[in-house]
This record gives sequence, C-alpha cells and structure tokens, in this order.
Amino acid sequence: MAFCWLYLCIYSLWFKVSVAKGDSWHLEVPPSVVGLEGSCVVIPCLLSYPGPDRKASDLTGIWFTDSNEIVYHSSTTKISTNFQHRTSLLGELRHRNCSLKISPLQHTDSGPFTFRIEIEDFNKYSFAKNKVSITVKDTPEPPTLSVEQRIKSGKKVTTTCTFLHSCPSDPPNLTWSHQGKVSSQSTRQTNGQWKVTSSLSFTPTKRDHEKLLSCTAVFTGGKKVSSITVLNVTYPPVSVEVISSSSVQEGDSVELNCSCDGNPAAHAYQWFTEKGTLVSEGQNYMLKSVKRHPEPLYCTAINTEGQARSTPIQLNVLYPPEIKVGSSCTSEISTATCLCMVDSHPTSDIKWWTSDPSKLLNSSNTEIHGSLTIVTLQGVLDSNTVHCHASNSQGNSTMTLQVPHNGKLVYIAVAVSVFLVVITGLTVWMVKRSHVSSKTEEPVTHRKTEENVTSQPGSERECKAYSTYGGSQNVYGNMTLEEEQCSDTYEVTDGDAVYANM
Repeated sequence: MAFCWLYLCIYSLWFKVSVAKGDSWHLEVPPSVVGLEGSCVVIPCLLSYPGPDRKASDLTGIWFTDSNEIVYHSSTTKISTNFQHRTSLLGELRHRNCSLKISPLQHTDSGPFTFRIEIEDFNKYSFAKNKVSITVKDTPEPPTLSVEQRIKSGKKVTTTCTFLHSCPSDPPNLTWSHQGKVSSQSTRQTNGQWKVTSSLSFTPTKRDHEKLLSCTAVFTGGKKVSSITVLNVTYPPVSVEVISSSSVQEGDSVELNCSCDGNPAAHAYQWFTEKGTLVSEGQNYMLKSVKRHPEPLYCTAINTEGQARSTPIQLNVLYPPEIKVGSSCTSEISTATCLCMVDSHPTSDIKWWTSDPSKLLNSSNTEIHGSLTIVTLQGVLDSNTVHCHASNSQGNSTMTLQVPHNGKLVYIAVAVSVFLVVITGLTVWMVKRSHVSSKTEEPVTHRKTEENVTSQPGSERECKAYSTYGGSQNVYGNMTLEEEQCSDTYEVTDGDAVYANM
C-alpha cells in the first residue's frame, strides 16, 4: 500500500510539472476502469487549471453522474444517498490530485462519471469530455503463476504470481502455499488497474516433486482467487534396492531387479559384486545355477541428475545338509567326544545314535555359526561307531564316525586300576612289616624289678614296684602277695598297652 501511495504522489508531481500553470483547464483520467464488486475502485485523476496554485479552502471538487447525481462533494452533505459514506478523494486538490475512491463497489456504480472543479472567487469548470465508466466484475481474475518447467533439487528457484486489482489503497493480501522468501512490487496500468507481482524464492528438495504450489489473493470484501501448479523437481536416484525372490534353491536360476526413485527415471543400471567387480548391465540381472554361498551383489542406478547404489544383497540360497569331513570322534580312557559339523540352509536338525536309530543320544553342546552347525556328543559309548544324522527341508545326510579303540581302553583302564590297588596294598604291608622288625631288635633298658620289700613295724607293709618300658611291646605281668596288697606303679612309654593282675 505504501508503494501505491508513493506512486500516486510521484505521478501527481510529474503531471503538475508537465502542465504549464495558467495554460488551460485540463484533466487526465482513463476512459474506463475495472473494479471488483464488494472491493474498492480508484479512478485516477490529475487536473490543471489556469492561474497559480490555490489554497485548499478555495477549491471544491465534485464528481457526478450524467443524471446529475452527486457521487462526491467536498461538502459531504451534498453527496447522493446512494454514495453516502462510500466515496472519497485520494490526495488533495491543492496538489491537483482529484482521484476518486469508491468502496465498497456496487453493481450500480458503472457510471459514467464526470469531474467538476470550483475555484472560489475565480471560475468553475466541468470536464464533460473526460467521462469515466466503471466495469464492475463479480469475480477477480485468477493470478498468473509462473514457475520453471523443471527445477533442480537443491538449487534455489524463484517463482512469481501476478494479479490485477483496482484498489491501490487496500491491495489484496497474497499468500503462498510454500515456505520461502517473499517480495512484492506493484505497477500502475493504463486502465486504472494495478498489477502486483509477488516473488517466492526457495530451495526445492525431492519431497517437493509433484507437490502443489499455489498463490492466493484475498481482496477487500473477502473474495479470493488462486492459481495452482504442480512442481516438477528433478533429482538423482534415491531408494535404490535389489528386488528378488525371497529364496532360491541351490543350482536354480534367479532374476534380480534394480528398483529406484528418481526424476527423470534412471536410464542405466549396473551390477557389481561386493568387491566392486562389474558383472552385468541393465535393470534386470539373471543369475544362473546359483551356488550355496554366492558373493553379495549391489546395483547402481543412473539418471541425468546423478547416480546412487543399493546396499549389497545376500541371496537366500537353500540347500540340503552336508556333513563336513572334519567331523570325528576322540577318546580319553572311558570317555568319547564326537563332533558333527553340518553345513546347511536352513539350519539342520542333528541327531545321534549308535546301532539303533530309535535310541537317540543326547547332544552335550550345539553351536551355530551362520550356515555351519557344530554339535558335540560326549560320554561313555559302548560301541565302536556312532552315527550323525542331519536333516532340513531340503534333504538329509548321515555320517558314521569311528570311536577309536573304545572297548580296549575300558579293559585297560580296569586292569590298570586293579594293578594299582595290588601294588598299593603290598607297599603298605611291607612298610608295616619293616617297622615291626625294627622294634623287636631294640635293646631293653629297663626290666621290671621288685625291690625294697621290707617288713615294717605293725601291720603295715609297703610294697613298691617300678617298671619302665621302651618301645611298643605289650607286657603282661602277675604279682601275688602272700599277706598284704601293695600298690604298684608302672611307667609306660610310646603308648604301649600294659596289663597287670595283682
């Protein structure tokens, strides 16, 4: 709006300078203008009159119809009822600006309209040859939306939206459906209308492709109009992936498809091994006689905007169990340990038995490393052979494993145990015997003696006996006293037992 006012002022100033003062009566107006019903319309008007500039109080401006109905008057009381409170002058007569504003515009406001100037104490003049008509429209013209046919993802772009209006004092409000930097400019047209150009600058992304972009103008009075376009954003391939069957049997063929999203569509495809070796070109790749452990593959999609690759794909190859050559048994004395290594996909169910398949043995441990399954059987086996049986949805396989010298080792173990028991017993017996012999040969240093048995006065007799033994001999002795009992004292060493009867 500020720009419109500035333009009017500049235009008025230019007209004032271009018309020589005092030359003649002159009015510059368009023959017709276009206005939107319910909005406002402005009839641009610039005048000149003879003589010098006048004070505002000396000037009276009047707009009227052919039927002499007063549309505008400097004295508002003289304005016709049909135009009361709907008309005003933009600018000032003393600046020779006689532009008329009608708001809101009605269908009956079609004109034609004539301007008259009255100068106090000078003259009056009606510009009957400069009539102005108004074309009243029910709906506004849709804006013109301009955008490049193709815009690049990541590259800044500027779009424009242009529309016309007839109310520079209250221009329409314009909005964009996309975020970005907005700028506007307004220019006056020859038919009394104004052209507004709004610019939107933004950096498009892949997500903007095929997205609706619109600009909407809302006019005074509430009427609005929009223009919509679909964005065409170019971008390099994205979401590149390999599509194939969920699984394939070993030896069969499988077709791989490279899919991607890009604008424009990819025009070339390449297939590589995970190590980067080019193996094929084209959107589809037929892989024949698939092996059980194929190297992962990826594809590269290319369009005019760039290229991108998929993540490597590992084919899901199904094959029956294969019991590896390294499967075997080992034995330690009476315990056997057997390993059965099975390569299969899907993972196999592994069972053990000796001579009777209906009597299964329990595995002690199971380890799975990718497609390789290692099962351990550990325990006492009463057979020279053990069978490992693996099965999955693709087939089965059985391998007989030899248990090395399993039976002989049991007997050897028993014999060795018996031998050790005998040797231990003999050793203990010989040690004891040697110990007894050494005790027998030891000299006796003390013998039991009886001494100092004397008669004492009266009825008392004192009897003393001392006996000392060395070694571990058992001593049995009997002592009998004819008349009296006496107490004997014995000293025993080395914990030998002594028995005495008295």
